[in-house]
Amino acid sequence: MSHKSLTADLCRAARRARGKQGDHTWKGREQAFARFAQFLWGAGYQIHTVGQIREKHFRAWIDDLIARGRTKRTIANNATHIRTALEGIKRRPFADKVSNASLGIAGASRAGTKRPMSPDEFEPYRVKAAKTDPGVALVLELELELGLRAEEGVRSVESLADWFRALTNPVGDGYVTIIHGTKGGKTRRSPPLDRERAADLVRRAIEFSRQHRGRLVRKQGMKKAMARYHYVTDKAGMTGENAPHSLRYWYTTEHLRRLKAAGIARREAAAAASTWLGHGDGRGTWVELVYGRKALNEAEV
Repeated sequence: MSHKSLTADLCRAARRARGKQGDHTWKGREQAFARFAQFLWGAGYQIHTVGQIREKHFRAWIDDLIARGRTKRTIANNATHIRTALEGIKRRPFADKVSNASLGIAGASRAGTKRPMSPDEFEPYRVKAAKTDPGVALVLELELELGLRAEEGVRSVESLADWFRALTNPVGDGYVTIIHGTKGGKTRRSPPLDRERAADLVRRAIEFSRQHRGRLVRKQGMKKAMARYHYVTDKAGMTGENAPHSLRYWYTTEHLRRLKAAGIARREAAAAASTWLGHGDGRGTWVELVYGRKALNEAEV
């Protein structure tokens, strides 16, 4: 027996818990379970099942994460995954007992770690990326124009023809439907930052993909394509607060500014932006905090 038996039991328990089980969330959850199990076994706690977990085990792990300099938000996220497994075997009272407050990790900020990257700021990075891989540069442009996540951008080639029709249809609203690569498999409709510019960008992406075996990132399989994407963006210097996700921040803050300028109430503006990002209108407060607090405050000046 080893820590793997506890990891497997944590996974089984979490599958029985309530709430969403999206692919991206589940991947992070499995990684948290493995780290937790490895720590316990390394510390001499030979635990095989979720039912054997006690408060001292939970606290020892949290103390270790703190000692290794992990942020409160990172620690809180990891703790949440373990509580999900506890809830899955009906140990909700115990999960509530080891709350963030009781563990000393309450009050973690949910504010975003990236900053909005404007088109002018993005241009030097785009040029560098294009020199290494013009397909990845096109993906980055699509991320900025349509608020895409990285995987959505890489897989967007599957939707380009539909997007072009939506953007050039004179009687349509210009929204594009984002299907492939979305978090949790949730389809959404989103507006471009500029409809005419978006149509030209999608046209260029279609032409590029036709010349390269139907791909924007010229690697076979998503794993290799994403690895290539990250290699190119890292080489271009898009790391830290200037990582590609900062393009999605700009998309969001720009739309929030426009909605506020049009007289849309702050809460409604945040809810609308949330749906365009694929989070649903119920997460407007979260979107406002993470992406758009500064933009909304500026719009009120």
